[in-house]
Amino acid sequence: MGIRGDSYERIIGSHIILIGAIVGFLSLIASIILYISADPTFSFMTHWISNLGIGPNGSSVLFNGAMIYAGIMIWLYSLFLARHLHKNGALKLLIIICFGCGMMLGIGLLLTGIFPMELVFGMHNIAAGLFFFGGMFSCMFYGITSYFTPNLSKLYAISGFLGVAIFIPYLIINFLPVYIGIIKLAEWAVFFVIPFWVMSQSFLMLRDK
Repeated sequence: MGIRGDSYERIIGSHIILIGAIVGFLSLIASIILYISADPTFSFMTHWISNLGIGPNGSSVLFNGAMIYAGIMIWLYSLFLARHLHKNGALKLLIIICFGCGMMLGIGLLLTGIFPMELVFGMHNIAAGLFFFGGMFSCMFYGITSYFTPNLSKLYAISGFLGVAIFIPYLIINFLPVYIGIIKLAEWAVFFVIPFWVMSQSFLMLRDK
């Protein structure tokens, strides 16, 4: 009964997180469409992600709301995944580190929605830093933890390491004399990593039911 109960809880939790990630992703796409409908010059190489937070045609409202929603969902996801790691025998210290990284990522998303670019620029920079480093460290440490947990498929780890492989080039090119459009494109790439990473973890949990 206990095993069946755990399996049922994992399936329900995975569906909730998966749906949450999909809703957040679709909200982001919708905000981009709203922005483009008012400003056709928009592209991933001409605009920063934060431009959506002060964008026209209601795109700012949708984007900022989606960021706040995503932050809350990441907190729930971190709690759920920490419990999943614990039940599969992961090291307690690694679980705590993973949970902390997830909290950092969630706070970054939440503050990004509350403090849009240019309105409160100092806080926005802090929020962006928490998002990028929280996202990279979440992918990294969840990947490491999954890799060293025998009861979990190595696909969990691969998913996390692929995310890190996109984050690291973005951090590096910020210190190189490259065309600004490349940096903007790389920023969008790492931004999209998070919903896909969360969805991949949820799919793997459902597969393991």
